Amino acid sequence: MTNPWYVDYFGEDYYYFDRHGDTDLEVDGLARLIGRPDGSVVLDLGCGYGRVSTPLKKRGYRVVGYDLSTPLLKRARKEDPAGTWVRGDMRDLPFDGQFDTVISLFNTLGYFEEEDENFRVLKSVSEALRPGGRLVCQLVNRDYLVRRFTAQEVHRRDGRILLEEREFDPVANRVHTQSTVLRGAEKRSYTSSIRVYTVTELDLLLAAAGMTIIAVHGGLDFRPFDWDTNQLVIVAERTG
Repeated sequence: MTNPWYVDYFGEDYYYFDRHGDTDLEVDGLARLIGRPDGSVVLDLGCGYGRVSTPLKKRGYRVVGYDLSTPLLKRARKEDPAGTWVRGDMRDLPFDGQFDTVISLFNTLGYFEEEDENFRVLKSVSEALRPGGRLVCQLVNRDYLVRRFTAQEVHRRDGRILLEEREFDPVANRVHTQSTVLRGAEKRSYTSSIRVYTVTELDLLLAAAGMTIIAVHGGLDFRPFDWDTNQLVIVAERTG
């Protein structure tokens, strides 16, 4: 039996090509959304190697990084040994009302083929939040993706090549990607399949999970959301 795609996808090759130059700006936006630290406890869901967790902690937030990827968590622990890093499945978070904020960035929602499994993630997030706590969820804008769909992209970095070939399933609203990494004679391949959502779908799912949308943005820089913004940032509050 083969592993689900997300078990193998988030490894060293992902880390290598995922380096960003805009982390500080993203963390600035998150800090505005979360508010002043003042002891706020934040869960970084799908924290990866701690790209956002560690800068937030340096700004005074109490951050717990949570991820399934052993290689990425190993990176996180190496770069921030004093950080709190937890390995686990986001469908079954081992928390009960402990967090003021849960952040779910970079399309962390929608990994699972079955819709009820993706809903389990939202339900688990709701249960991890204290009453009145907030979820900040950053996703791809489905309308932007459809209008400007790119079937193939090539990325080059320090002698490595990443070829991404994508297909969009308009019925299932899923993006299927075949990723090939080339380095000299080496060749490694990965697949991914991510569900993309409209605001209306998220509104219904979040309500069913016990959360209410209180803000919608087109990015962590607070730009207005429309079909020309490539990101969708949802802020939702736990109601129960």
